[in-house]
Amino acid sequence: MQEALDPTTIVIVGAGAAGLVAAAEAAQAANSVLVIEKREQPGIKILISGGGHCNVTTTLPPREAEAQFGPEGGRFLRHAIRAVPPERIRAWLREGGVETFEAEFDKVWPVSRRAKDVVRVLYERAQRAGARFCFGRSVTSLEASDDGWRLVVDGATTVDTKAVILACGGLSYPKTGTTGDGYHWLRELGLRVREPRPALAPLRVDDAWVHELAGLTLDDVEVQLREQSGRIVWRRHRPVLFTHKGLSGPGPMDASGRLEREPERYRFCVDLCPGLDEEQLKKELFVGNAGLEARIARHCGVPRRLAAVLVERHAKGIAPSEVTKDARRALLADLKGLAFDVRGSLGFGQAEVTTGGLELDQVDPRTMEVRQHEGLYVTGELLDVDGPIGGFSFLAAFATGALAGRAAAVRGWRRGQASFGTPSRAA
Repeated sequence: MQEALDPTTIVIVGAGAAGLVAAAEAAQAANSVLVIEKREQPGIKILISGGGHCNVTTTLPPREAEAQFGPEGGRFLRHAIRAVPPERIRAWLREGGVETFEAEFDKVWPVSRRAKDVVRVLYERAQRAGARFCFGRSVTSLEASDDGWRLVVDGATTVDTKAVILACGGLSYPKTGTTGDGYHWLRELGLRVREPRPALAPLRVDDAWVHELAGLTLDDVEVQLREQSGRIVWRRHRPVLFTHKGLSGPGPMDASGRLEREPERYRFCVDLCPGLDEEQLKKELFVGNAGLEARIARHCGVPRRLAAVLVERHAKGIAPSEVTKDARRALLADLKGLAFDVRGSLGFGQAEVTTGGLELDQVDPRTMEVRQHEGLYVTGELLDVDGPIGGFSFLAAFATGALAGRAAAVRGWRRGQASFGTPSRAA
């Protein structure tokens, strides 16, 4: 016989970035909010983000921030990001005693550089609003009921609710306890879920010359995704790090989600000297009788170790002025678009977020409510939207969590005021 918990107006599954914000927003307008988290503490992914320092959001204004999620993702997130812009997130932290500062690449960090300070503020904010937390318990099933929704916890305990907010994360960082349960529940409800894949993960490249350059960093470069025709369809000015397994750093990691989703479509390339065109390079490189490797390093800003690899490939032992036309063309092609034979990413174990998830046309972007299922809200990584490195994943999680919390509070109160109590404050 199953044990039953007291009914509650809103249940939030997951106490991560989206869940903590949803809890605070919902509890400010409804006096019965329960958060169920399988781990023993809140904000596990926040705690390990940015090496424990937590790049909490971006400095970009809403319109520019939206654009970082691509055309479809940006349109979907427009209402959420404009309702909860980056400055609002910084204000929440400031109100909790955590100041932030702006850094390179439009990033925002807590001054303390401690992710635990961010978790503390978000958790205390939800508690002050009246949200209750249940740690160390796992939701094992979710189904619609006559009066709303019924969840089963740990396979034995039921809880009835008028509204459910799914904020249980995707499949990234499985060591934090994420198992992708939300995708399974959504599929069981007959919803379309795009296959979840790792994103913001290092890239696997098996070529020995890449591994031999492990530890080398390229700072002033442009990473690109090119179609088989050579057309550049995505580009970003971000650093690249060579590793013993392939490529890491912001540039390759930003591209990983797209490469995982459409591996046959793209080639990953790096423009090693984005400030110079081929005609400029010809004038600087292919003159004189010696020092092609040094010329590449000096004029292109390419580290000598990589310059040596390029010369080895195309003009070994040849004076700059004597390099053949075909060799010049090949060397210039590498300098303006060095292509890597990427074999996918290093997987969910090293991915910061998940790409894929609930297809966006099934969700109301103004509320995060699933169109086919009244009282069910989906947030964060469970949605088929992801952005680049730079605090954008947190921005999406905070913004979608806030909209879901506010909308669920109104929905839950209207459906359950007769039996579940009245709101403590107006929404």
